[in-house]
Amino acid sequence: MCPKYPDPPKYRYKRAELCGKELEKHKMYASKLGKLQSRLPVVAWRECRDATDASKCSKSKARTDWMQLLDSYISRSHIHGLYMLFLPTMRRRMRVLWSLALICAFSVLIYVSYLLGERYHNRHFQTIIAHSHAPILQIAFPVVIICNKNRLNWSRLEEVRSRYNITPSQEPLLERILTAYDRLSFHRFNVFDSLEDQPLQALNHLNFTQIVSEMSWRCDEILTNCSWQTTARNCCSLFRPRRLPLGYCLAFNELEQRRNAAFGIDTGLLVRLLLHSEQHAPGNLDTKGFILNIVEPSVWFGFPIEVVAHTRTNVAVTAVYHYFDEHTLSLPSSRRRCVMDYEQDSEHFHTLMGQKYMLENCQAECQQRYLLRYCNCTLDLFYPPSNYSSCQAADFPCLAAHNHLLQNFEQSGEHPYVHTEDAGLMCDCLHNCKSLTLVTELRKSVMQPWLQPNSSLVHGMWLNVFFKKPSMLVYRTNLIYTWVDLLVSFGGICQLCLGCSLISLLEFLYFGLLKVPRFHWQRIRQMKKN
Repeated sequence: MCPKYPDPPKYRYKRAELCGKELEKHKMYASKLGKLQSRLPVVAWRECRDATDASKCSKSKARTDWMQLLDSYISRSHIHGLYMLFLPTMRRRMRVLWSLALICAFSVLIYVSYLLGERYHNRHFQTIIAHSHAPILQIAFPVVIICNKNRLNWSRLEEVRSRYNITPSQEPLLERILTAYDRLSFHRFNVFDSLEDQPLQALNHLNFTQIVSEMSWRCDEILTNCSWQTTARNCCSLFRPRRLPLGYCLAFNELEQRRNAAFGIDTGLLVRLLLHSEQHAPGNLDTKGFILNIVEPSVWFGFPIEVVAHTRTNVAVTAVYHYFDEHTLSLPSSRRRCVMDYEQDSEHFHTLMGQKYMLENCQAECQQRYLLRYCNCTLDLFYPPSNYSSCQAADFPCLAAHNHLLQNFEQSGEHPYVHTEDAGLMCDCLHNCKSLTLVTELRKSVMQPWLQPNSSLVHGMWLNVFFKKPSMLVYRTNLIYTWVDLLVSFGGICQLCLGCSLISLLEFLYFGLLKVPRFHWQRIRQMKKN
């Protein structure tokens, strides 16, 4: 019988004791074992046994210790491919290929991480529908502002003359000024053109804002048969006087902010408007009727809607609510293009004194600043009380001379697309980050009072304002890419390229910042002891 294979390190050929066939097997086994040992690193004890220089033995041992430390991390690392790169039995050619693969994966990781960081830094927005059928009860009923196109009740002119001691020589000039006030609005300062060569200093002591307020129409003079939510109400309990860039008007639901869950005709505000054309200024030849504003509470003015005489006007209101979510509020107002009420330090925060910030309020404040720039005064009839100086009679020609510069609001960068002969009002105003848009739909029907034998112009017209639908559309603007999305995307690209996670990063930091320095200091202390 041939003997069993001896242990490889102690293997010695004993040709005399081995069979022929077994000897060939032993030679083949020894050849394979030698090739395998040549691939393995030389252990320290063998190098030290064969080495004649002690320093060479020390350096070899130190290199082996560092390799063992590195192997202890790589063998347990969750970064794919790193273990294959430092595998002792790996051939040089395969090691180069794995190195190239890791370099390519790491390059893709760096490039995609740069793109993710750039996307996060750009902070792009998106607007989506947050609720398509939000209950209309969540918002207040619109503020309804009614203005007579003939602003003044001319029947009180004699009372004004006696109260302010107007002399007979001053009466024609007073009537001319009040006739201009009768059709005055912010964009119509040209009504003062006829006063350019008049002795206005004689009436410069009069407060025309006070006079106009005394001559303005009262609620019991032009409003009757009021109804709110199908219930008859006293008109003077629903409406109160209100300043507007159209003069003194009457406003409904400005302070109370009543709500209405019903929708459809006659479910909101119903009121009959009285014209009283016999009490209008004889010098005002403009068409008769009323001007209507439908605005959100806290908004100073809106787009005017003309209500002509002898008609029944149904105004159906549809609401669209738009807000920016909390993730966008960390950005400055210049980036998100809207302003919150509390951002009083923002460069875009300009509003009327004592009023909430809204786009329209900012534009009204801008109008006042332009009046101050051109004429060093503001027409306080159009705005709430403020610290600005009020225009007097002597300032009327200045307002008329600059009327062509106060016609339109102008935005920066619009000249290549909008052709205007005169410059407009440059107002850097933004929307409120929580704003409500009221869309109005008008239906008018002619009442034909001339066909009724007992009718007269005093009967006026009917106005009906109501919600068109029981719900409203809600839009939300948010960031397309938040820090949560950045973290998720970065984790995904790390998994795709290197197969690692946050725990892998912590392991790498623990190895590089704790184990390596500790191992280094331990070796230094050991060398000092030796």
